Amino acid sequence: MLTAYLPAAKLATQFVAGVGVGKIVAGIIKNNVPVITTVEKVVVGTGSFVLGSMLVEQTSNHIEKMTNELAKPLLEKLSGNNETEQ
Repeated sequence: MLTAYLPAAKLATQFVAGVGVGKIVAGIIKNNVPVITTVEKVVVGTGSFVLGSMLVEQTSNHIEKMTNELAKPLLEKLSGNNETEQ
């Protein structure tokens, strides 16, 4: 039963974290990188998007890894395949 909800929980967590990381990156860049010309706006906007995308991808990978590590013992316990008891 838990295994049916695990992918949805991972996806929801990754989405929330991704939005948060994107907002943080945008705020940091907005407050620390002055842009005056149109060219600067395009360059900084593009760099912000790429940096945010990279961080979101790493965040998603980290959440996937941590969720699997946290869920594994619980899933083993529920399925009766706990190797530590053998």
